[in-house]
Amino acid sequence: MDDVETPLPGGRVTAGVVKVGDTVRRPIKGDRTLQHALLAYLEQEGFAGAPRFLSVDTLGREILSLLPGEVPRELGHYADAQLAAAAGLLRRFHDATTDFPLVREADAEVMCHNDWGPCNTVFSGDTPVGIIDFDTVAPGLRLWDLGYAAWLWLDIGNPDYAACEQRRRLALFAAAYGAPACSAEQVAPFIVARQTALATSARERGQSALADWATSCADWATANIVRPLQSSAVAE
Repeated sequence: MDDVETPLPGGRVTAGVVKVGDTVRRPIKGDRTLQHALLAYLEQEGFAGAPRFLSVDTLGREILSLLPGEVPRELGHYADAQLAAAAGLLRRFHDATTDFPLVREADAEVMCHNDWGPCNTVFSGDTPVGIIDFDTVAPGLRLWDLGYAAWLWLDIGNPDYAACEQRRRLALFAAAYGAPACSAEQVAPFIVARQTALATSARERGQSALADWATSCADWATANIVRPLQSSAVAE
C-alpha cells in the first residue's frame, strides 16, 4: 500500500523520517523556508542529486521525493573512484547554487551544505549520487564546504591510514572537485578549520565525546597533512 510508513535506515537521520511510497516524510523543525527555496532552485537548475520538496502533509511533515539508493550509517573506507565521484557531486551542487538569491545577497561563492559526508549521501550501488539533509545550509566559501567533505570522505584523523596515503587521497579529492579549489594545499587548512569549529561547538553543547574526536582529528591533520604540505611548498 502506498500509505505504509517505513522507517528509513542508514545515515544519521532526524528521528521520525519515514518512506511513504516514493516519497520521504520528514518532521519539520524550525523555519524551513530557506531549505525549501533551495531545493526548488536546485530543481529549476536541473541538479538531480537532491530531493525535490513536494509539499507538507497533514501531520506537518515535509514531503520530499525519494532518491533511490542506500545511505551509510557510519564513515567508512572509499576507493579512489568513489572519492572522485563524491567530489564531483559536491562540485555540481556548488555550481548549481552560484546564482541562488541568498548567495548573491551575501556576496558569497555558493551555498554550503555544511554537513556533507557519506552519512548524508545516497549511493546507487557503490557510487555516491545524491545529497540529503539540508538543515545546515548557508552561503559561504567553496573551500569551507570542501574541507568538511574531505575530512569525512577520507576519514582524516583515522590513524589506520598512513599520512602519505591521506595526502595522496586528498590530492585526488581536490583535483576531482577542480578549480578554483583543486589542490591539497588549498583544502588542507580548511579541513583543520572545520574540525576545530566542530570541536568548539560540540564542547559548548556539552558533547564532550564529539569534541574530543574532532580535536584529535584536527591534531592529526595538522601534524600529518597541513605541516608536511607547507614544508613541501617551502622546499619547492
